[in-house]
This record gives sequence, C-alpha cells and structure tokens, in this order.
Amino acid sequence: MEPITRPIRVIYNTKTWEYRSKTWLAYLAIFGVACGDTLRYLMGWLGLGIWSGVMFIATVYMLAKSKPAETLKRIPWHFLALLAAMLLSAVLSNYQLFSVAAWFVTIATSTFGIWLAHAFDWRHLLRVLANVLRFVLLSSLLFELIAASLHIRILPIFKNFTGDKVPAKAYYWTQGNLFNGDRIQGIVGNANLLAYLAMIALIVFAVEFAIIGTKRWISVWSLVADGLCMGLSKSAGIGFALAAVIVSAIVSIAAEGKPRDTRHRYYRIAWTVAGAVGLIVLTFRAEIFGLLGKSPDMTGRTMIWKKVLGLIIDRPIEGYGWLSYWMPGVKPYEGLVVINMVPYYQAHNAFLDMWLQGGILSLVLFITVIGFTFVSLWQLAVRHTSALYLWPILVFIGLVVQNLTESRLLSELGWVLFTLFVVKVLEPNDLLEPLGRSPKRVRLLGRGLRRNRSQQRTDR
Repeated sequence: MEPITRPIRVIYNTKTWEYRSKTWLAYLAIFGVACGDTLRYLMGWLGLGIWSGVMFIATVYMLAKSKPAETLKRIPWHFLALLAAMLLSAVLSNYQLFSVAAWFVTIATSTFGIWLAHAFDWRHLLRVLANVLRFVLLSSLLFELIAASLHIRILPIFKNFTGDKVPAKAYYWTQGNLFNGDRIQGIVGNANLLAYLAMIALIVFAVEFAIIGTKRWISVWSLVADGLCMGLSKSAGIGFALAAVIVSAIVSIAAEGKPRDTRHRYYRIAWTVAGAVGLIVLTFRAEIFGLLGKSPDMTGRTMIWKKVLGLIIDRPIEGYGWLSYWMPGVKPYEGLVVINMVPYYQAHNAFLDMWLQGGILSLVLFITVIGFTFVSLWQLAVRHTSALYLWPILVFIGLVVQNLTESRLLSELGWVLFTLFVVKVLEPNDLLEPLGRSPKRVRLLGRGLRRNRSQQRTDR
C-alpha cells in the first residue's frame, strides 16, 4: 500500500473553551448513558430524569450552534427509515402513550450519537470514551473493595423495590463478592453490564496503547483494571463477543494492503471457522457452559426466547410497539419473565426485541443498518494504515455479537454508539488522518512499534 504522506501526531488545543465545553459534556453524557442505574441508585428516577434532560438540552444547543448541516445530510436513509418504523409501531401499539414517549427517548439518544459524530474526530472520541470507562472500571473496583473489606452488602440510596425486605440478592447495589469468588457488580450494580462496559473498554484501551494515545503506565493499569472487572464479573456472553473481536482484529490487520483475492480468501476462512465454532458450541453447549460455570440455556435465556417468540407469533408484522427496555406494568411484559424473584424487562436478544416491539419491518431495517455499517467500518479499518481506525469496527462487532444474548444495543450507551458509527463512518476520507508509511501490522510488532515511536519524534 503506497502512503499518501508520512504519519502525523494530532495535537489538540485543550485550553480553548470550545474544546473543554464539548469534551466535558461528552464525559458527563457518556457516563449517564453508560451508568444510568448508578445515577438512579444515587438520585432516584427524578434525579436521573433531570440529569438526562439537562444533557439533552445541552447536546441540542451544542449541535445547533456548530452548523451540523453536512453531518445531518450524511444520516443514511435506512437509519431514518428504522426510526420511522419504530414510530409506526408506536402508533399501532396498544400502549401508544408509553411507546411514543419511548420513541422520543430513542430520538434524544440518537441526537447525542449524532452530535458525537459531528463534534469529534475518531481520535478524540477514543480518548473521551477511554477516560469515561477508565473512571467507571476503577470506581467499580474501589466500590467492591470497600464493600468486601467491610463485609457488607450495599443497597441503593433510592431503593429499586418496595417494602423493607429485600426480595432477592439482585436488588443490592453490590453484594460485596470481591473476595468470595462470586460475581461482582461494580458501581453499575449489574455483573452483565459491568462485563459489557469492560468489553468495550478492553478494545479502546488496547487501541489507545497501540497508537500511544496516552502515557504507557496509564494504558497498562487500565488494561489490568479491565481484566479484573471482566474476569470477576464472569459473563459467558462477553467471552464469545471477545472471541469474535479478536478474530476480527487478526483478519482485518492481516488483510490490510493485500490483493482483493487474498483478502476475500481470509474472509472466507474466517467465516468458515466462525460457523464451525458456532456449530460446536451449539452441539456441545451443556459441556461448554458447564466448564464456564453456566447453565446450558445461559441462565434462563432459552426460556425467555421461547416466551418472546410466542408473543411475536401473535403480532409478527406490526409488533407490540417500540419501548426499548420493556416497561414495568405494561402488558404483555409485566410478569412475563421472572427468574429467582427478579423480573426481567428485555428479550436478551436485540434482534428478537426489535421484532417483538417494532415488527418485521423494523427488524429488516435494523439488520440492513447493521449490514451497511459493518461493511463501511470494515473498509475503514482495512484500508487505513493507522490502528486508530480499528476501534470502531471492533467495538461494533463486539456490540452486535454480545447482543445475541442481551438487548443493550437498543438503548443507552449501546444505541449512542450504534448511531455514532452509522453516521460517523460516512464522513469523507479527507477528514481522516493521513496514511502512514507502512501497514499497521508492521508497527504493531515490537520492532515496528519502536520505529513508529522514533518516527513520531522525528515528525514533531
């Protein structure tokens, strides 16, 4: 691959009001969508509502004043059609008021993702996301350490149940499991959510390390904290998502600069291996999940999917009405899934949830958006020589695979990142950093990385 120009080191003027204001807004808003339960436990539903409202107003203001016309024009038709299909399902719903309200929440979340795509370049986005996740993971470990050291379980300040008796262990903010081998919950109060954030963090920390995006010791300790959170949260679904991410990283790095036939041969091998592994896992799921300390149905997911499919069969075309997360007290979701006295308000599969709520049209459009976005992000990662452009495709793949057993892609941080990738990847190539002198695989090797650091010093 012939370089356009030599690598450059991007330097931000961090002292300007514009930089500081947009960066701190991004920090606060990303923390809010990543740790919504944390804010709810601290401030209650009213406090969370006020926080979210302030973030939305600030986002709209920042977007409006920054002349976003070109970015708005780049929003693809299939994404707009998906939002329209969600609204149509809300109009046809038996719970129209709740569904329309949920649609507006989705629009607000989408607006934040669009603003991030407009206001930040890929490098700045990586830095902001890495810093927020660093804070979340380190705070989670400290939180768990305090609870375990004092041998206490901590309840939310604003309880998530009624009455004086705690219905089940899951209602605790943390059970103080750091030293006893059980799953930790972190400041987010949920082991699966902590593992989900740790998965995203692992990708951004690794890319940050590769491009020397921060001081080495910060990157190393961030990766250590991430490994602890991921290991102690014990999520099998995250393990499969990370396997897909690792394979994708290897294939995308190896394919860079290769002839078309060679690239496509790599892709065929990767898809064949992925299909074979999937078939093996499906066939021997009892043994595999047993080794991971999980039940063969992944903690009740088979039962959840059967119930969801039963509902889908009744309304496969129009769906029940868009909600994102199921709303307590709304039929047919109230009491639909209760495991160990804990009600669940998602289908634990983003695709089934989209079909259930939005109908077949929303599902088809959702898959279409994923397909187009995947291809564009993959081309960006393979065609550019900087490892910086690996993090969008790897996070995207991690989100999609993880959402085969969760529905977090449809709300909060998942939907923000989804919208960000859908819009950001369509930017013109001249807004990207210049290509380097050699493929990224050369500089990612130890010797190549040392040469890259030397080159960076020369380029300053």
